[in-house]
Amino acid sequence: MRLVLSLIIFFSITVLVNAKEYRNLVDLPDIDDGYNIHVMYVLPSDGIDKEYDLNSKISMLIYQIDKWFNKKTKGRLFKEGQNLKFDRKSDGRIDITFLNIDLKDEVISREGINAVNVIQPAIARYGFNDPNKVYFVVYGGSNRDVCASSQLPGHQQKKITANTAALYYPGKRTGSCIENNGGFKPTFNNTASSVLHEILHVLGAVPKCAPDHLIFKNEGTINDGIGGHLSIEGDIMYSVQSNVTFANAEHLDFKSINYYNHNNDCLDIAKSVYVTPTVENPQLPTFSATE
Repeated sequence: MRLVLSLIIFFSITVLVNAKEYRNLVDLPDIDDGYNIHVMYVLPSDGIDKEYDLNSKISMLIYQIDKWFNKKTKGRLFKEGQNLKFDRKSDGRIDITFLNIDLKDEVISREGINAVNVIQPAIARYGFNDPNKVYFVVYGGSNRDVCASSQLPGHQQKKITANTAALYYPGKRTGSCIENNGGFKPTFNNTASSVLHEILHVLGAVPKCAPDHLIFKNEGTINDGIGGHLSIEGDIMYSVQSNVTFANAEHLDFKSINYYNHNNDCLDIAKSVYVTPTVENPQLPTFSATE
């Protein structure tokens, strides 16, 4: 009897959390061709709902990211620059889906930088596995190592679908990107920079064939062996062998030879299907490693 009562209370609370007015529990019908970056606010089963999908916190973060990206692309492939192709509603606002998954925070947090590889199949089990979409998840829980991470197409382990980036909020206890120069604020701060870095990873940056591509040496850091970064300090895709990777991001491939608006045979974010304006015959990252 006590077990039945506990289950009733649990499901009643879940329904109340999910049924808040104006909260989207599904991916709304697309207003574009379906190739977009879909934003989600995901809680573990024991998570605390801060309503970031309802109080404009996530929307403000996305705005700052897209504003910076557009500024850095102006006058390059397009005079007016480009924007990231976030999934939007018919009124132009960001389509944010809320999801309560069936995993406790500890299960995800203990995976550290690889927590996104737990989140991706978890949201996929609830139907968020559209092959045309990239998923950006604001995870309302902790992480033992990092404040954000992503799956890197072309660098991912065999058979792992690589289409998801995640921000862990509040993330780890110390040194997190929500502290000091971070958090949901109306500036392109450390949190926004971290998120853009991870989204660009999922879009294919930095490809292995880029001239300045960096793979970390095996020196005992959480990043051992991880590729997808540049060796150029100040670039949004620069990283060093530590957790302090995103401070003072000033450039988006300013040499135009690595991952944006270049003339080599590598993947080019400027020609990605996930940016707009979109070129004819746009490029797609490889979301699943098969080798």
